[in-house]
Parts: sequence; C-alpha cells; structure tokens
Amino acid sequence: MTRRFMWCALATTIMLTAAAPAEAQLTLGGTVYTKFLWGTQRDEGSVYGFTTVPGEGYGDNAQGSEIELLVSARLGKKVEVRSRIHSRFNQNHWTNFGGFGGRNPAVEPGACTAGDCGEFDPRSNQYVKLRGVAVTLTPGYEWIDSATIGANDFGQFDPFVIGRIRYIDRDNGSGLLFQGSAARRRFTWDAVRISLPRLWAGPSFNTGLFHAADGAYGLQMRLAPNPKFDVGWIGQYVNDIEIDSTDHNLDDGRKLRSRFHNAVVGVKASARPTPGINLSGAWYYSDSNSSDEFAPANFSGTSGFSPVLAGRHDDQSWKGNVDLPDFLTGGLMLRAEVFSIGAEYVSMMAARRESDVLLTEGHDGAWLYPGPSNASFGVFPGNPTRIGLGGWYGNAQQVPTINVDNEFTDFDEPMAETVIGWKGITVAPTYTRGAFDFNAEYSYVDYNTNWQAFGNDKLPVSTTTYPVNELDTGVGHNFRSAYAPFQDKTTHIFVVGAKYSFNIGRGVDLFGKFKTIQEEDLRLNDARFLPYVPGDCGGGSCTGRVNFYSAGNSTSSIYGNPTVVTVGGTTGYQWKPFSDIADDDRDLDYRLIQFGVGSQLTNDLHGTFVFERYDATLQDGNTAFQAYNLHEMASGDHAKNKLILKGRYVLQGMEFGMQYEYNFGTYEPDFGSGYVPQTASEAIATTNNVPLGSLGFSGRFGGWNSLAKRDFDQNRLKAYMKVQF
Repeated sequence: MTRRFMWCALATTIMLTAAAPAEAQLTLGGTVYTKFLWGTQRDEGSVYGFTTVPGEGYGDNAQGSEIELLVSARLGKKVEVRSRIHSRFNQNHWTNFGGFGGRNPAVEPGACTAGDCGEFDPRSNQYVKLRGVAVTLTPGYEWIDSATIGANDFGQFDPFVIGRIRYIDRDNGSGLLFQGSAARRRFTWDAVRISLPRLWAGPSFNTGLFHAADGAYGLQMRLAPNPKFDVGWIGQYVNDIEIDSTDHNLDDGRKLRSRFHNAVVGVKASARPTPGINLSGAWYYSDSNSSDEFAPANFSGTSGFSPVLAGRHDDQSWKGNVDLPDFLTGGLMLRAEVFSIGAEYVSMMAARRESDVLLTEGHDGAWLYPGPSNASFGVFPGNPTRIGLGGWYGNAQQVPTINVDNEFTDFDEPMAETVIGWKGITVAPTYTRGAFDFNAEYSYVDYNTNWQAFGNDKLPVSTTTYPVNELDTGVGHNFRSAYAPFQDKTTHIFVVGAKYSFNIGRGVDLFGKFKTIQEEDLRLNDARFLPYVPGDCGGGSCTGRVNFYSAGNSTSSIYGNPTVVTVGGTTGYQWKPFSDIADDDRDLDYRLIQFGVGSQLTNDLHGTFVFERYDATLQDGNTAFQAYNLHEMASGDHAKNKLILKGRYVLQGMEFGMQYEYNFGTYEPDFGSGYVPQTASEAIATTNNVPLGSLGFSGRFGGWNSLAKRDFDQNRLKAYMKVQF
C-alpha cells in the first residue's frame, strides 16, 4: 500500500513538472525525523509517550522514523500551489521491519497497541498520507489580497475563538480563507469557512453521522488608524447538523436538524499612549446549544466526558493587560493582567494546545493525574502510568477550552491545561542588567466554578450538563478538569527566577527558579449537602438515613456509606463515613526549586544540565471522599527529584537532540482516620502491584488505595535526528 502510494506521488510530481507552464517555479523539499525512546517503564505501545485515545497506545521504548515531503509550485505571481506528503509515527516501530508482520484483523480481531497490526492497519504499516494541499491566489484586486483554498493552520485568528491546530496536524484542517485590506493596510479583514473536524469538534468528541456539510465560519476585522491605537472584532459560528430522520419524502431532498451550534464574538483593543505604556484588553461572548436528540442531554456527575457542555449555555470571558517596558528605572519591566474566563464559555474551535492565553505560569507539567506516578484512574487495576512519574517538562500552557489536547506528546514537551472558570490577577516584573536577568510572578486565582451542587441545588449531582473530564484531585491541576460538583477554591502562585551569563569560553549560563503554589478547596462547604442525616453512622454501623438537600436529591448517590470490617481483631468502618464538611477538603502546599547550567560546548554542540526538586504536602480529602471514588488518593507527603541532561548538536542541515531524565522520589500516604486499614491479599497485591500484606483500603467501587510508602526510580530518554533537505 505504501509503495503504491509513493509511486503514485512520484508520478504525479513528474506529470505536474512536465505540464507546468514554462514560467512556473517548482520546489521540492522535506524533512526526515527519526526518534528514539528509552525508559524503564518498558511501555511500547507507540512511538510517543502519552495519549488518552483508546487503541492508540503509548510508550517509552521505541525507534521510529517519519518523512515529510514538501511540494510547491508558483505559476507566475498570482497562483501558488503547495502540498506535503507526510508519514506519522503512531506505531511505526523499526521493529515492524517495514510494516510487515502482526495480526490480520480479518482473521485475528483485537486491539492494536504495540505495532502488532502489521501491514493491514495504517497505525503500523508505515503509511504515508497526503496532507496540506492548498492553492493560494493573489489576484491583485483592490478589495481582496489573497484567497487560500484547502489546508491551513488558521493561525491568523484568535486562540479564544479559532486557534491553531497542534503541530503534528498543523495543516490537517481545510477550508476557504479570504483576506483583504484597505487604506494602506490600516484596515484588514479575514473571512474563513472551515470544514468541521469530525473527530473531536462536537459533543462526545465527534460531529455525528452527517459531517460533510458541518462547518465553522469566522470573520475578523482590525482597524489601526495610527501606531498608538488599534481595535479589532472577531466572530465565529459552528454549525453541526444531522439529517432529519422523520423526513421520508425524498423527492424534494432531505431536511436537516441541528446537533450543535456555537456562536462566539469578541472585541480586542490596544493602546500605546507613550513609549513606556502598553495597554490591551479583550472581551468575548459565547453561546452554545447542544441538541438532546443527537447528543447527550447530561453526563454522570463524576465521570462525564465531552469537549462541550450539554444543552444551552452562554457566558463571557475577558482580560486586560498593562505592560510597562521601562518601569521606574532602566532594565525593569512590569507586566500585569486581570482576567475572568466564564464557567460556561464555550468556543469549539478555540486553541487546544500550543497557545498560552494567560500571563501566569499556571501549574507544572510534572504533575498530571492524581496519583504520585501520574496514573489515570490509578485506583483500578489495568490502568498503568501514561506519562510517567516525571510528567511533562516545564510549566503548563493555558488554553480557553475543556477540549484540551495533550495527545501524542513526549515527556520533553509542554503540557496544556484548561483555564475555563479561572478569574484573578497576575503581576510579573522582569529586570535585566548586563548579563543578569531576573523574573518574578505573583498570581491570585479565584474561580467562576466555585459553587455547590454544580450551581443548582434543585438538580441531582449524579447527573449534570457539565462534563467533568477527570475531576480535579491530586497534586496538580488535572489538565482538562474545569468542573466538579462542589468547589470553593483559591490558588496563589509565586515564582522567582534568575539567570546569569558568564563570558567563559563560548559562554556559560547559570539559571534557577523557586516556585510555590498554595491552593485550598473546601469543596462541599454546607452541611445540608452531606449525604446522610447527622448521627446516621454510630455504634459501629450505619442505618442509611439519607439526607436530602432538595426534594428527591441527595449526595448519597455518589457518597455511599461504608460497611463494617474486622481486620486483625479490630472492627470498624471500611472507610470513614462522610459526616463532616471537612471530609473532602483539599489543601496543597507545593514547592519547586530548580537550578541549572548551560553552555555552548563547541561550535556545533550545546549542553544543559538541570536539577529540579518538588515537595508537596497535600490533604486531598480523606477516605470518606476517596477522590470522587474513581482516582488514586494522593493525600500525604510527596518528594520528587529530576536530574535532566539536554544536548543539541547541529551539523549543516542535520540536527541531533537529546533529553535524558532520571526521576526519583518518595510518597508517604496519609488518608486521615475514622476507618480500619485492611491488608492486601495475594489477589490485591498481584493486580495492584503492592506488597502482599501491606496496608490500604478497598473503596466504594472496589479500587485499592495503598497506605504503603512508595519509592520511585525512573529513567527515560528521548533522542532525535532531524534532517531538512
């Protein structure tokens, strides 16, 4: 299949070359990228370290190559054609021996998670795909500068409204883009119709059965009458439609019905009254409507997944910035930002990653899922670590959507996190004097999602229109968790960093950073929402007398009473009864210390060594809360160390890069009191990878939370070779 495609592509290129006008300029180029992954987790699902897509796999051991062929042609000054032919890593291991071997899905059905699909599946047969086909016209008309038909990354728009697609799919999106200007480009405009990506751009991460006519429409205009002021307007409308199954008269065509609509408008302005003052602001309003007929009407209160809310919602988001590039004295710069991102702000085409819409550093990529080893739903057997103890590298990027995309990434890449519901202020001074650089940040974050019972005490907490997408528990901020049934949360972020460059040899940089996060979430803060009446559990048993916070509604639907167990002659509750509003409180004291050195070792080689130390003391509810029953509990003391060695070697058009990490640390659990710890049986020890006879407890859904102290030790390496031609 791959060879046939390559021969067809080559033949097409030759024919285009032969048929092109004499004045046409044909350009061929490309990139070969080879990646090596090695790690002591011993995962080999795919040639990347993280994904949540079922059946895709993830791994820290692999060797794989991909190629990108770029073909472009300019037919005079007014017409340009471009395209690329690109393979993808997926499960294309070198060990596939050119894509052969593996199961035949027609004969041996089953999941493909380690390159064993063989030549019958594009995930492992080293397939090559046609991507990025576009024609750009520059007709020279007064009213239009250019028209692009086909693929585009749509990076000219606003990440709150229409954001760029991730780099590995940079121009997978296609549409019609028209751009124009007037008054010597003091006024510019962009209009676009994007074919809606059916794989994720709608409720439940799809656009339904009928997708050919689904589209996103955008228009933006910008006016800059003088260098000191500009103002812009942007709008977007997403139209996800389905065929009307009740229309049985085919003689006049088929009628359509709405599945999902989303409208977003925004206004942006910036002013520079003096060279030392830069002011900017933006305001956005969104309206979304998801049809109950073709999409979920609600979600489970603790495990709903969707990139958009169910039903009809509208909200607004805004932010304002002040930049003082020469504040008080030479070299001192001050930046400040106030912001509020609506709890129900929905923009289907907003940036999902590779954008950073807020000034704050936010949380760190080293912490992802609740457990100390970054395991997804790690309280249950069969849910291994996804990205590893060390997580991702650096601080998170903030994106204005719950449709966050961290798929197909490796540990040396940044993590994106949702900021839906965030509101607060950031102040960030920087100072530069000679070879010395200093930066700092203080951020106070409150939340528009601080509510009780999802903000409506007349509805059950077991069903909601808010998709929780991994509830917010554990050390870090789960990257796409914006909603929880109960929240009363504040966050304080403080950062101080510095760098000094020594004029030694080819240059030596010393750098370091201190960061602390103080985060408190009282969650359920009103006793009327407790699941059972006061005194329901007493004398060694519970009667099950349900407490209703409104007619027919009780949190007992998600917080069931414990049974009585006897362990080693001690009788008591299997977990603590949820009888106090403090049972689910979250309190995080988080610290990061980083220092490193970097140097240009030779003309071609640059090396960097970094040490990072993380300490986190966490109270994340007790056994009554159980991290919403689904996740591995993480209360206790965490210590994580990262030794990082990075290198980059450039030789003509070839680049070699490498990042090695040695991650080690400890976790000492502390789940509070009010229950009888149990001992791990042989079955529990085997399925949960804990010592036989070690202490823990079995929760409401049967998952095991261990009380044993854990010591971590993980090596991982990523190296790559990139050749451009």
